[in-house]
Amino acid sequence: MKTKLNLKRTVSGPLLFLCGIALCLRIEAQEPKTLTTKWDPAHGPYELSDWVFTQLPVGSPLTKAFAFEKFQDPDLNELGSSSANIPILSPSRIGDLDRFDKDLTYVFLHSVTKKKEDEDILLSAYIPFCPSRCFFSVQSKGPNQTIVPSELKESAKPRIVPIASQSEEVILALSLFAFEGPRSILGNPIIGTVSEIQTVYLLKALRVLLFSVLELFSFVFFAFIYIRRRTDKFNLSFALLNLSMAIWYPSYEGWTQYLVDSPWIWVIFGYSLGAFLPILFYEFTIGIFQAKAGKLGRFLQFLFILLTIWPTLEYSIIGGHPYFGKYAFQTFLIVLVFFYGNTLYIFYRYRRSSILSYPWVVSGLILVAVSSFYTVLSFAGFSKSQPWVNESFLGLTLLFSLALAKRYAEVFRALEKSQLKLKLLNESLESKVVERTRIIELQKAELVQKGRILEKDLSIAGKIQNALLPRELPVISNASISYRYLPMMEVGGDLLDALYDPKTNCLGMFIGDVTGHGVSAALLASMLKMTLGEWSKRLADPSSLLLHIREQFEGKLDGHFITATLVTLDLNSGQALIANAGHPECLILRKKGKVEFYRPKGVAIYEAFPTTYQTEAVELFPGDKIVLYTDGIPDSRNSEGEFFGEDRLANILEKNSEASPETLCDFVMKGVQSFQGESQLQDDMALLVVEFSGKSE
Repeated sequence: MKTKLNLKRTVSGPLLFLCGIALCLRIEAQEPKTLTTKWDPAHGPYELSDWVFTQLPVGSPLTKAFAFEKFQDPDLNELGSSSANIPILSPSRIGDLDRFDKDLTYVFLHSVTKKKEDEDILLSAYIPFCPSRCFFSVQSKGPNQTIVPSELKESAKPRIVPIASQSEEVILALSLFAFEGPRSILGNPIIGTVSEIQTVYLLKALRVLLFSVLELFSFVFFAFIYIRRRTDKFNLSFALLNLSMAIWYPSYEGWTQYLVDSPWIWVIFGYSLGAFLPILFYEFTIGIFQAKAGKLGRFLQFLFILLTIWPTLEYSIIGGHPYFGKYAFQTFLIVLVFFYGNTLYIFYRYRRSSILSYPWVVSGLILVAVSSFYTVLSFAGFSKSQPWVNESFLGLTLLFSLALAKRYAEVFRALEKSQLKLKLLNESLESKVVERTRIIELQKAELVQKGRILEKDLSIAGKIQNALLPRELPVISNASISYRYLPMMEVGGDLLDALYDPKTNCLGMFIGDVTGHGVSAALLASMLKMTLGEWSKRLADPSSLLLHIREQFEGKLDGHFITATLVTLDLNSGQALIANAGHPECLILRKKGKVEFYRPKGVAIYEAFPTTYQTEAVELFPGDKIVLYTDGIPDSRNSEGEFFGEDRLANILEKNSEASPETLCDFVMKGVQSFQGESQLQDDMALLVVEFSGKSE
């Protein structure tokens, strides 16, 4: 029983709703027909909804509105009768009839009577917008019934037409030309005194102007919001929707005919633009609810685009809308039903993802949906009531603005809270920055003080290291010596020395390089100088001196290693003994410019490399030179990262083979500095040059 009861409720509810709509739309059919209006100044103005109508050829005198032409109609005397033979119809319900015949014109007739004391009161009529064009005439009752044209020519504009007759009874004739479309006239004519009809005219005009101005203002407002915040694209859709409404509404009411009196205005902006409005409405809806444009929605949009193009295209080809009125308009209604059904689905499906306040926005959207559907039905002639889509759209704009204001207010409140937190954070940071700055200044002062102490210590260390270099070079009759030393920092790890043993008449030359730079390398270099001690005892066997150095540094290098070259020159025989511990080659520069490279077997001095060293003998002749150097010279680089290299060094030596050791040292150092350019020094550099003048006598 409960299931059957629920089923009855489920079915009866929608049926009652539909029946209610049908009754509302057709309620005027139950009103009594009044073919004669008894005009009373106290109750005007009057809307004339019931008219006798007939069909006449297009070329008849009445349809051409010839002045004072007589027209005898047997039914004119029957206007007050309720005979069933008289066809009665409201001009606004012309859509209930079949399509117009282009060769015929509908003529609507209505009788107006006045009291004798009111004969002198002049009447006027308000003629609503009729896309097919129409004109209004008056037939006075009396001995000579004449059709008096109240207009010089037919027109489509909503207008005021004077009733040029002061008889007790006049017959009003409204001639409506053929128009193949779903609508031929916007409403029923209204009669009244001149002031009353002027008031009606102004109220209708002001109503259209008011809504158009409000919609244009809304367009500018929401377009400005979109420009400032392009992420919210629904603002753009709503702005375009307002602009379209501002153009469509005065076109629908016929007031744009005062700007351009052409049926194209009605076709393009009354028909086509009206079919385009649901597309913008859909884009606005999915934007508000952050919904995906489903396949059904896109398909319905495609159909609306076709229905937008159809009226203009059909009118441009055949000059009317027979097919649109017969087929497309019903299709438009069906598509509109599915469209609003899909919109309701979006309301429900994405109700939790609405950007703005859900109840406000949905209320406005439903209001516009219902009113626009009612407007379409009114457009089709199903209702004589004034469409209220603009009022509902104004309500949507108000609700949307309030929801938008609420959203922005929430954003602004959140922003104010964030700014307050940011202000407190900034104040906290400022206090911390002040405290940190004070600490940094103290640390900076401390570092400056320590830097000065370190600089002083380094200066002392540099002086000590310079003291380790040969103060006075040995002065020998058959040999001359010169050297250059350039540390990368104030102290360095390069070391050179020269020793003359008068007992054996031998000259010892030593050059070494401790890996690294700065203080640690300088300390090891100082230890290396101390290790050499009186190394004259080992001049006869240079390799033994390198082994001695290795033994002394056992366990003291701490990751560093030492490269070195030791050369002993016997001044009696001119023989040079060369021993090498991983150091760059010993160069022998012959007097004629040839450069020879010597590097006996031996690895760098390092704790993990147990090794032996070999000694190689070389015969020198008068004018030959021995050139010892550290790797800082060939490893020097220019701004492009290119190395100076042994080839450039050999080239300088070859070109200056006859120069003295002092001059040759200058040539080498200047060549390196010229190659480096503005690049900083990358390593310590040391150079030692000895020239052999000949055997001792």
